[in-house]
Amino acid sequence: MRAVPSPGSLVRSPGRRRAAAALVHLVIAIAATAPLAWRTGLPLGREPTPTVPRFNLWTLRWTADRLPHGLAGWWDAPIFAPNHGTFAWSEPQPLTGVAFAAARAVVGDERGYAVVLIVTLALNGIAGAALARRLGASRRAALLAGILVQTVPFTWDQLGVVQLLALWPILAGMAATVAWAETGRARHAVAIGAAAAAGIATCGTLSFLGLLATAPATLVLVRRRWWRDPARWLGVGLAVATPMLLVGPVLVAQQQARLDGFRWRSETILAGSARPGDWIGGRTGPGLVLLALGLAGLWCWRRQRAAWFVAAAALIATVAALGLRLRVGSAEPWAFAVDHLDAFARLRSPYRATAIAQVALAVLSAGVLDRLLRRPPGPRRAPTGTVAAVALVAVGVLAARPGPGPIERAAREPGAWRPALIAAHDGADGAVAFLPFAPDTSTAAFAPTTERMLQAEGTGVAMVNGYSGFFPPDHARLRADLRGFPDERSLATLRAHGARWVVVDAPGWDRIDRRIAAELGIETLTEDLDGVLLELPRA
Repeated sequence: MRAVPSPGSLVRSPGRRRAAAALVHLVIAIAATAPLAWRTGLPLGREPTPTVPRFNLWTLRWTADRLPHGLAGWWDAPIFAPNHGTFAWSEPQPLTGVAFAAARAVVGDERGYAVVLIVTLALNGIAGAALARRLGASRRAALLAGILVQTVPFTWDQLGVVQLLALWPILAGMAATVAWAETGRARHAVAIGAAAAAGIATCGTLSFLGLLATAPATLVLVRRRWWRDPARWLGVGLAVATPMLLVGPVLVAQQQARLDGFRWRSETILAGSARPGDWIGGRTGPGLVLLALGLAGLWCWRRQRAAWFVAAAALIATVAALGLRLRVGSAEPWAFAVDHLDAFARLRSPYRATAIAQVALAVLSAGVLDRLLRRPPGPRRAPTGTVAAVALVAVGVLAARPGPGPIERAAREPGAWRPALIAAHDGADGAVAFLPFAPDTSTAAFAPTTERMLQAEGTGVAMVNGYSGFFPPDHARLRADLRGFPDERSLATLRAHGARWVVVDAPGWDRIDRRIAAELGIETLTEDLDGVLLELPRA
């Protein structure tokens, strides 16, 4: 007769334990970002303006909108008309976009964005705990380390940049690397490649920095006998081939066909490079609590090769974060890489490598947490070790100052210009320009532009304006030419960019000389408090 499992054995089953741990990480993500889960809006984190969160929502919406069409025309996003391939000028985030499409079908756009963000933070904790388990931590210690992973200081500094929160592919790849080093199984090699593919499909910047940190660190795990083992070479081949099969077309299309010639200036990369002193008290530092826990955990695991692999990745990431400030004697390694490799020249902010160092320290903290949790109770049977471990994690979480920051609505409801533009565009060619144009290149200057991008999405009309990681080469000249609108120069520039309509915000319209506009043949189609839709005369 078949035995019936007891309730206790069901609770102790591996599947139930993993589900319970995942639920804990989800609850921590919800609590740390409260009230985001039940309030409509975009979390700004420590972003001074809503520009980047709005742009990320637009990015996810664009992918979700193209999914029913098999992603046809995906690269040709309706911004920066008449340029093509404009979606490749920033992080396309295809995997995140697919997840967003599923979420928004249930809860809508802004809440769908919140769901993606919260789930991303939960996945960071789950992947961090999985890596801690691979290093030998107990389930409780791994759970606590996972909580530290999902609340590292970098997360709250960059909460408004949703793609930079996706650290779980790097952690999953490291866990798979440790597993492959221990067993040599092909499935673990495929898991390494799948994690790399997920990283590219969520954030190419973090994926590149993760590769930069973990690939050299893998040498810590290498054994001499592997050089003569065909199975190991097969594993390497599988790890490399898997991401190329899964996301190779996306990677190749973006990096070669559409980003050719785009490079950041040295001044910009220098500004995005960490200073050595930042590690102690600056915005890129892990905080004293996390640093102490990570180093203590490494000491407890000092005889484990896998722990040194994680520590090596943290060290390499810390050095890489210095970017153009890195000097070895008279040599400047990052500057050399920028001059000779386009991948480095397109990396604006090397300091973001500190995210990898911070989560690596959080994972290593499981070593000392495990030691505390396994400490026998004191004379009065008080679980002092457990209390100490939980208290340390709580202090580490609070020191990171979690929270969503201001939560703002993505965009106002568009005015009468939107249906009027759709009606005017029916059967007609032409793009639309939104004025005033961004007055400079600061992120804050593009807050109105990103709001218009959200309002205009779905109209079927391409915009002359836009915001992204890179801008068209003529963007500065376009800005200068449109300052005098309406005049002959601005009209000529708009026509050259295929513009047939212009939407001017209400305050801007009040400053325009209507008589000059009429003399130039500019026709007013509709007007309200959100904007005025104008039709330009044909050449």
